[in-house]
Amino acid sequence: MDTYADNVLHNNSVSMQKTIERKLNRSLSRRVRRFRNIMHSDIRSTLQHVKNEIDAVLSENLNKSDFKNTDWKRIGKLTEKIKGLSTHLKGYLQNVYTSASADKTYVPLLNKVKMPVMAELDMSNLGEQLKSFMQNKIKNVITEKLVLESNNIQYKLENKINEAIEKFRTSMDTYTNNVLRNNSIMMQKTIERKLIKSLSRRVRRFRNIMHSDIRSTLQHVKNEIDAVLTENYNSSDSKNTDGTRIGKLSGKFKGLSEQVKDSLYDSNGANGDSESSPENNILDHKGKLFYIMFPIQHEWYKFNVQFIITADTPTDVDIISEYAEINRTVVINTGVAYIDIPSLVMNSETGRTFTTVLISADQLVTVVEMFHKSNCNGGLYICESSSFTVLPSNKLGTEYSLTTYATNQQNCGMMASVKNTTVFIESASFIKISVGGATINPGQKFKLVLGYLEGFNINTYVNLTGTKIYANQPIVVISGNKYVNFKEYRTCKEYCDYVSDSVYESLIPADKWSRNFIIPIFHKASSVRIRIVSQNENTTTTIKAASSGPMTVNGDNIEVDLSAKSYYVSSSHPILLSMYIIFKNTDMAMSIVPGIDHFSKEYVIAPPKVLSYTNYISIIIKSSDVDGLRFVGNLLAVESTEIMARNKSFTIVIKKMAGLSVYKIRHVSKTALYGVIVYGFGGSTAYGYPAGFRL
Repeated sequence: MDTYADNVLHNNSVSMQKTIERKLNRSLSRRVRRFRNIMHSDIRSTLQHVKNEIDAVLSENLNKSDFKNTDWKRIGKLTEKIKGLSTHLKGYLQNVYTSASADKTYVPLLNKVKMPVMAELDMSNLGEQLKSFMQNKIKNVITEKLVLESNNIQYKLENKINEAIEKFRTSMDTYTNNVLRNNSIMMQKTIERKLIKSLSRRVRRFRNIMHSDIRSTLQHVKNEIDAVLTENYNSSDSKNTDGTRIGKLSGKFKGLSEQVKDSLYDSNGANGDSESSPENNILDHKGKLFYIMFPIQHEWYKFNVQFIITADTPTDVDIISEYAEINRTVVINTGVAYIDIPSLVMNSETGRTFTTVLISADQLVTVVEMFHKSNCNGGLYICESSSFTVLPSNKLGTEYSLTTYATNQQNCGMMASVKNTTVFIESASFIKISVGGATINPGQKFKLVLGYLEGFNINTYVNLTGTKIYANQPIVVISGNKYVNFKEYRTCKEYCDYVSDSVYESLIPADKWSRNFIIPIFHKASSVRIRIVSQNENTTTTIKAASSGPMTVNGDNIEVDLSAKSYYVSSSHPILLSMYIIFKNTDMAMSIVPGIDHFSKEYVIAPPKVLSYTNYISIIIKSSDVDGLRFVGNLLAVESTEIMARNKSFTIVIKKMAGLSVYKIRHVSKTALYGVIVYGFGGSTAYGYPAGFRL
């Protein structure tokens, strides 16, 4: 405040000093003009007097012829006057009319002028007096204003503090409710899993008791039957048959029949609602609980991340994560929900992460993860995108093999669905892999323990294909490439067309791999590159097109280039079959190929919300079941073809999705099964994923 007051006083004193100087200059100018007038009048009178003296001398001497009588004394005095007047005029003209005369020269002259105001004005202490006066005045004003402002500030601070306290209380209540709700859901799921496990153990124990009881009852009935038969066999008179004994035996038969019926009924769970029931086997590509994580995609540009959740009936879906911006609850009434996820989830570091998600629904749903560059909608720039189907929690496994493309950055992510999950990573590479400060050496079984919903990321330029992952509890595993770039045709030497994109898949557990596959045709595809991964190095795989002979390849990690046709693929051992579909506009998509025994029914699908895509589905179904297909939504027929597989004819039907809507694919027969692959392309990118696996 002292500094502020000094600055104010300084500025005001300077301003007042300038004002006083201007006023003094104006007053001085007036006095100078007055002085000049006085001086001019004095000079004029002196000049007039000299002129009169000269005229008098001249007139006097003009009338005299004798210069001896001239008054030389008078002339001498006149000369002195003229000389003095000349000097006086010279000094006046030199001093009065200079540029600085108003400020300097006239000051001594003005002091001779009788000016009472100027004489009485003491300028020596004026600045200090003004400064002291203004300082006192300003301090008084500032003090008054400080009092008023402090009261206002105090009032405003009290209001803002009260508002902040209220907002904090509200936000804390909301946060607490969300945390309690999320924890309650997690605890509910944990309790459900434990109850199911406990119930399963009790059911198995009950079955053992029941089986033992049934066996003993059967043995007793058998002994009774043997006794009756022996007795009647030895008796020749049927009238003597022990009717009472036979009646009791008949009652035991009836009771045993009911007991066996109840036991068989209970073995599938109450109301027949078990995972092994025929109905659930048909629908089990859907689920109510899903675990998922995100691949690493560090880039300067933004990625849009999205979950596409489809349901056949209205359902509530909870999305839970330690990443706060992901948590939410959505209600699906129209068949689909598009859930946008913050793009930062794809910027995780290698190693451990909790950027994972739990999705829980109260009805059966299908979940697809989709991500693409934010400029894909424009269609003017090179874009990248990828998608995959998320497996339900009850279809996860404990053993996986990775599939990636051996170029650029390769990524693998794994996530635990149970606490204290022990995971072993057995690298198939000849080069060591660095992961978050740790190193996985070739052939080493790298061990780590993951907590519930904890993930682990590997991001490397080392080829990960064939790397095995084992766990003591079910886990999620995704793998793929941040960016793939290869020639459209491997035999190309120059002027080659290159294709590139991001490619990722959620992997199928090794114990659920298949041996028989049908690769369908894809609209506007120019070629297909398949990758075969097996856990048996002696695997023989046969590839046969509809119009050509078979091709046989051997090994546990094989790549094969194929033309754009449909193929039947069979192998001597279970394999993981993936494909890279190259479209004619140099777009590329990756997808896991579902085995024939993975086919399901009653699919509900929805294309991604990317305007530049043209979206299609390829349906693989037995030719005898084609006429029973039924569709909900505007699906346009494109083309179809047939192929033989396992001595049966299969038809591939391609349909185009006419718009951004929900599409349902059903069949009139409850036993007909078929496979569906969803794909689309546009904007120099493509995507593809199977609509579901019946595992």
